[in-house]
Amino acid sequence: MWNFIRYASLLLFSLVSVCQAAAAPAKAITVISDDNYPPYLFKDDHGNTVGIVADYWKLWEQKTGVNVTLISTSWEMAQQQLLSGNADVIEMIFRNPERESKYAFSAPYATVPVGIYAHESMSALISADSLTGFTVGVQKGDGCIFKLKEAGVKSFRVYNSYDEIIQATLNEKVMISCMDDYPARYYLYRLGAENNILRAFTLYQGHFHRAVKKENQPMLALVERGAASITAAEIAAIESKWKGSHVPRNAYSRQAILAGVVVLIVGALLMLLIYTLRVAVRRKTAEIQSKSEEIENQRLRLTEIIDATRAGTWEWNMQTSECQFNARWAEIVGYTLEELEPLTLEVAKSLMHPEDLQVAMQMIERHLNREMDFYECDIRMRHKDGRWIWVSDRGSLISRTPSGEPLVMRGTHFDITDKKAAEEVIWRQANYDSLTQLPNRHYFNQRLVEAIEEASAKQQRLTLLFLDLDQFKDINDTLGHHWGDDLLIEVGRRIQKNLPVAAIVARLGGDEFAIILTEDVADLQRLCTQLLQDISHSYTLGGERIFVTASIGISQFPDDAVNADEMIQHSDQAMYEAKSRGRNNVRYFSLAIRDALAQRTSLARDLRSAVDNNELRDYYQPIICLRTGRIVKGETLMRWQHPTRGLISPTLFIPVAEETGEIIRMGDWIFRQAAQNALKWQSLAGDEFAISVNKSPMQFIDPSTMSDDWIQLLHTLGVDGRRIVVEITEGLLLDPDPIVEQRLLHFRDRGIQVAIDDFGTGYSSLSYLSKFDIDYLKIDQSFTRNLNEGNESYVLCEAIIVMAHKLGLKVIAEGVETALQRNLLRDIHCDYAQGFFYSPPVPADVFEDLLKADSQQNMTRA
Repeated sequence: MWNFIRYASLLLFSLVSVCQAAAAPAKAITVISDDNYPPYLFKDDHGNTVGIVADYWKLWEQKTGVNVTLISTSWEMAQQQLLSGNADVIEMIFRNPERESKYAFSAPYATVPVGIYAHESMSALISADSLTGFTVGVQKGDGCIFKLKEAGVKSFRVYNSYDEIIQATLNEKVMISCMDDYPARYYLYRLGAENNILRAFTLYQGHFHRAVKKENQPMLALVERGAASITAAEIAAIESKWKGSHVPRNAYSRQAILAGVVVLIVGALLMLLIYTLRVAVRRKTAEIQSKSEEIENQRLRLTEIIDATRAGTWEWNMQTSECQFNARWAEIVGYTLEELEPLTLEVAKSLMHPEDLQVAMQMIERHLNREMDFYECDIRMRHKDGRWIWVSDRGSLISRTPSGEPLVMRGTHFDITDKKAAEEVIWRQANYDSLTQLPNRHYFNQRLVEAIEEASAKQQRLTLLFLDLDQFKDINDTLGHHWGDDLLIEVGRRIQKNLPVAAIVARLGGDEFAIILTEDVADLQRLCTQLLQDISHSYTLGGERIFVTASIGISQFPDDAVNADEMIQHSDQAMYEAKSRGRNNVRYFSLAIRDALAQRTSLARDLRSAVDNNELRDYYQPIICLRTGRIVKGETLMRWQHPTRGLISPTLFIPVAEETGEIIRMGDWIFRQAAQNALKWQSLAGDEFAISVNKSPMQFIDPSTMSDDWIQLLHTLGVDGRRIVVEITEGLLLDPDPIVEQRLLHFRDRGIQVAIDDFGTGYSSLSYLSKFDIDYLKIDQSFTRNLNEGNESYVLCEAIIVMAHKLGLKVIAEGVETALQRNLLRDIHCDYAQGFFYSPPVPADVFEDLLKADSQQNMTRA
């Protein structure tokens, strides 16, 4: 009952506040305070707000001529309503630093002791220091919370009223509480708990103030002027009225005593029986009339409150289909009640969205069958201007016929269109990519799971495409992320343009897209080819024409995977296989791809310990001077002696090493071996002897690796830089990174020579040959393999040699396997050759034997 009265009072207060806002500020004010604070302010047995504060403001109203509306509610709600602007003044508020930032306070007008109360079983509570470690019960919003925190209390249990605090203490849910003495004594007496809950000590002396919002100084001045017009004698009279006596502990006890006296009187004086009965009848009649008036007043008040909340109300007679609506109900959908007459269920149904009408009727049926306590449903309704609005529809059955049939339902409508629009924005932000406006990874995962469930139920195939742009990082690095973003937006559009309507396209992040094809595509390969073609067409970004390609990986349900995680994993694997096959192509997932990836993963794992476990081997291939036939150089090549798989080809493990970064440590290891052997074999091979070491582009441009480390190693070992040739690829010299040129200069300054490996297979630009200090060009074996007198390879080799000699470079031909190749290369003045014709790569000890044999043979010739 108390909760109902508080709720009704709050809603009435909202209505009053709206009305007051329209009035002139000097004519009326709204005062709000706690309804739980006798004798200052509380509700009597009839629900009326009474007490010292109520009488004070009546007198204030008389003195000032300003109308006062006094609202009593829970203390926490009272503070909220003042701060939200729905009230002008708050009563009986203690002043503390936390509140001074929000309120402007009047002068204090009463002192109220605030005490610590404890269950009778508690002892030794003598000061605030003894509260440390205890949980203290407090009323919501109470000023004592601030004081308790100052005293070091960290644990609180919050209650709506002193009634609840006392009941909780009696039930030992909380053993200690903080309450103002006046209301505490009142409720302890009324509940008969004086002997069970004892006052321990005074926490502090609080001072009552009246307060307004911080910025409302004119209102505070008005309050103070009115207070100044009230005399001390008048204040004393009011306080004497309310502080003079206790409220009876139990009204029913007095009635029982009176009833007993009446019985005795009736028994003693039978002659007064008829008179007493007549008096009782008249009294009861008056009570009934008063109650009827009170009920009517409450009905009117509730009607006003509902109107103030801007709720549309409806009542449906389920036996006649007649309906009653308030004006707000019609206003929500843009009509007046007169325009909607006759008011029947069919009128309401005609305004509802067909889909929502079906759902709503199902929910009502469940409510009528007692499956749900209330009917609740969000529905769309057609507004008079033709648009759909969202309405929160709530209601319940309030009566049944004598036979148990549903009779009357009542409920409310609230316009929640703006709320739904806000929810839609939030949902889209959570599920769509802000750049391309395509579904994001989160939404894609959800849709994929749903699509698999549907395909499984219908026994259909489902296709997933993973599409990744090739070398997109280069575009970002060259043009900047702004133009990279524009490129992604355009790629998203081109993808969508080529797909069936039912397809789902998502951007998973970066330059990676995913496509779910929920229907069988007649020619999937043709669709993918068209996608690749459209994506590869030029883009104009920042005034430049840009080209980009893509790689696509495909997996299908149920052939390749049985769940979403497997489909994603397999599509991703297929896409990386497409990239490894040269990019700009399509690959379907297969067991071979999975096995290759598993092998690659296994290699990557084992490769991490290859250096530490001494599993790497250094091999050497002789480089022959074509003029003298002597071994003048050697190229060091790395091999991996795996403990279980045996000797692994570098074509398998070098790409893995570069991808994982292990190539850095492995490159340092092979360089150390080459440097040590270069020093060791110098006396055998002569002054021209040097060992070539391949240097990965990752080693060369990685800021974490320093070429000076190699130079320092040579210095430590006592190896002349001329004994080392560093082999690099053409592409490295086209990298704009200044670190490339810097490190090449370091090599030149230390006497280390540089060779361009696989020359002729990469770039057509030869400007770098004059820009950098290069010592050797190595003709790729693809030219040497097809070498024959007068053919194209012969012409190209001759041109490379002539050009190199003009630039002061020497030429090494790779892949020499026949005497004919050797002779032709010698005829066109190639400087050096290496290949299986002379020797395959061999271990260091075998290479040393070759050097010894060559040295002895040379001595024999001499």
